[in-house]
Amino acid sequence: MKKLYLKIIIYYFSLSFALGQFSSSMKTARMHEINKNWDAAISIYMDVLNENPNNFQAIRNLKNIYKKSQRYEEGINFLKYYLDRNPKDIQLFIELGEFYFLNENIEKAKKTWSNGLLKFNSNKSYHRILLSTYDKYSLEKEIFDMVKQGRRNFGQSFLAQELGDYYQRRKEYKKAIDEYILTLLSNPGKGSTISRKILMMSDDVEAKDIIEIKLLEICDKYPNVLLPTLADHYFKHRDYFNSFNTYLKWGNRGFFDPKKWLDFANNLRKENAYLLSVDAYKYALKQNLKSYQYGEALLGLAKTFEDQISPTKTKDIIPYFYGDNIFFDDASQIFSKISPNNLQFSLDIYDSILVTIPESSLIIEAQFRLAEIQYRIIEDFDKASALYINALSKNPPMKLKKNIILRIADVLLAKGEHKNSITFLDSVYNIYQIEEIKNKLIEVHLFSGNPDTALSIINETFTLITPINRSFNDLMEIRDIINYYYIDQDNPGKKAFKQFLKAEYLLKQRKISESSQLLHHTINKNSGLKIIPLISLRRVILLLKMKKFDQALDQIVSIENSLLGDKSIIMTGQIYEQIYNDNEKAMEYYMRIINNYTDSIYFEPVRYHIRMLNSG
Repeated sequence: MKKLYLKIIIYYFSLSFALGQFSSSMKTARMHEINKNWDAAISIYMDVLNENPNNFQAIRNLKNIYKKSQRYEEGINFLKYYLDRNPKDIQLFIELGEFYFLNENIEKAKKTWSNGLLKFNSNKSYHRILLSTYDKYSLEKEIFDMVKQGRRNFGQSFLAQELGDYYQRRKEYKKAIDEYILTLLSNPGKGSTISRKILMMSDDVEAKDIIEIKLLEICDKYPNVLLPTLADHYFKHRDYFNSFNTYLKWGNRGFFDPKKWLDFANNLRKENAYLLSVDAYKYALKQNLKSYQYGEALLGLAKTFEDQISPTKTKDIIPYFYGDNIFFDDASQIFSKISPNNLQFSLDIYDSILVTIPESSLIIEAQFRLAEIQYRIIEDFDKASALYINALSKNPPMKLKKNIILRIADVLLAKGEHKNSITFLDSVYNIYQIEEIKNKLIEVHLFSGNPDTALSIINETFTLITPINRSFNDLMEIRDIINYYYIDQDNPGKKAFKQFLKAEYLLKQRKISESSQLLHHTINKNSGLKIIPLISLRRVILLLKMKKFDQALDQIVSIENSLLGDKSIIMTGQIYEQIYNDNEKAMEYYMRIINNYTDSIYFEPVRYHIRMLNSG
């Protein structure tokens, strides 16, 4: 037994040693090759082949050396030797002809390749490699003779793709598209590859019309294969209308492919062709889809709507209010490019399909997005609430579940049902101890007129979080607001603060006019209170949203001598600049900041803005 173990150990040691020597020899030969020390490299590779005649790497490297060093005769002899040992190796056969060609023995090269065609007349790979070799050495007659012979053996579409590539490189686009179409019709499995080649060819201006005309000529004869290619051609050149109509024609002729159609609808969305994208999704939803495909279509339709919704962009020079604070976030500050009629019609289809298809994670997400549209754009809070609640009942993933919970609370607040919102949040927070839910509780308590409760929850929260918490700064800001404008004030001050909160509550209900009126009433009744400048500033912002610019200017004057004086002056300048296009008047106000408010935190932003105005 010990002798057997010893033999095994000796065998593996010897094998390891041999492999090490081989690896070292190959590396040495390669270094000689890089340094163009051809004789030394050849000698080492030959030694390797003496030990292992079939070593592929050594054979390949030797062929390369003979070619690079132009030792064609040696290469011919080497290849002949290995062909005698491997007479069925088509690569060696073609390379032998190539060495004859490089050695300027053209007839011998052609004869070798022709003999190969006779020997390997049923081997498609030989023909393909040989076509590439003929092309490499510009042997055009031989290419077409071989293709003609090959098509007699293998059919009229044989080498069509390769011939299409050949014509394309030479900018013979009519012939190229003929060959590519031949490939498409005979080998549908290559459809995506050939379509990409056709689309790449259409980058050339000369090819574009040739491709379109050819596809239009015969697409009716072969609609299943060629209509998608024509549609993709239109799409690439941003002719989305014709692309859509071509795909529609394809689908209506019974060739609807859910994956291809949904990809097309999604690509239209990405290209901002929203109306066509919506129509494409509508068409898909009327077909017999699988559950997950319905989900993809509904989700894509929702994304198409969402892509047309963007936050209302302001050109404010400085932040005037608490817009970056999560507790003052306004989900209604959006701009929609969607036609109301088109949106409502699409949502009706959307809604009717939702109730008829099996549940899935995509369906739940689609339902949530539909609810977002109802809440943020259409402002149908009852409909939005029903959709959110339905989505929540289907046990969505945790991240989506959290977003749904927060939105349900928002919708209840928007409906004026703050007590129900608080009850709901309390109940879910007992189950899910999520930071965002607790913050939403603070928000609802605060804006429903319970600043004491909100402050209590904030103080409790500060015992549990650190300054690196993402809500820390926003919570501190809200705490400071409550302390400054409420806790430290007398009863009239507290009452005015609650009126301010009520006005914010009205804004969350989308009642901007009522909110403005309440603020106006509070200002008139409490002119000397500490919170009045803040309330006045808030009313100015609302008046601007309602496009009551003159009233806004009248209101803003009252703030100039308050702690918010710098903001009021900057805002006045901004109104003259952006609303009335009176830069000269605006500059008067901006210069007041430079001259009189050098300690203001807004000094630098204003100075920069003045420089931009002067340079413009």
